[in-house]
Amino acid sequence: MAVRLMQVFGNSLKLVFLLHSFLRPESRFTLPRFTAAVRTSQRVKKVPRVVWTTNYSNQVTLPVYANYLWNRSMSRTWEYKFCDDDDCANFIKSNFPSDVFDAFESLQIGAAKADLWRILVLQKYGGVYIDIDAAFCWPLERMIADDQSELFVQLKDGSITNHFIAVCPNHPLIKEMADRIVSNIKKNTLKSVFDMTGPTVVTDILRGKAVSIGANRYVARQALITTKKHQYPESLKGYWVEEQKRRSIVRPDRPK
Repeated sequence: MAVRLMQVFGNSLKLVFLLHSFLRPESRFTLPRFTAAVRTSQRVKKVPRVVWTTNYSNQVTLPVYANYLWNRSMSRTWEYKFCDDDDCANFIKSNFPSDVFDAFESLQIGAAKADLWRILVLQKYGGVYIDIDAAFCWPLERMIADDQSELFVQLKDGSITNHFIAVCPNHPLIKEMADRIVSNIKKNTLKSVFDMTGPTVVTDILRGKAVSIGANRYVARQALITTKKHQYPESLKGYWVEEQKRRSIVRPDRPK
């Protein structure tokens, strides 16, 4: 029942946002780079109380900003940290070996860079990563138990998505994912972001592993109140599915 109510609520908001984008197509809202927890909890969790997200810019449309407000309402005891492209690059350069940074810099599709960054930031700091267009379906404090080391999200087809990942720092499976992605970039034989850096890597690494997995309709859903047009208001050519049709994932002139 709650899932259906969320869907009705999301669809209603989309109608409002459609009208807003028609009347004020250039209107943008600023996502904060850091937001402190609204209230603190005395209970200690294995998964640190920090929510990570990224986008090419923190200047976003009303639906994306509303999605942020929704997620903050679902994570009141958690910090929120937003990183743009430069923040992601600086983090990797400062915290990982040069070959990892070189692999990151050789990518020329933004979504692929975001895929690698989210795994690396979770490897070092832990916490919850959520896509900028994904919405929590339940309060994080209740969704992740204090003694829980990880939570991944499964789609209807059985695959594991990377639009939501919750882990403790230095989780061995996250390290394995990071190594696989860097290896895929170096080999450069895969032609889809989905396979090279995205959900295929997560699904392959977790196959047969004893980890906590929840259904996406109960954990985090994409496009509940947003659309790709709202995420890429200037041009859908920036969406990775369209971008990889126009150019290779890895720069042809990357250092060998």
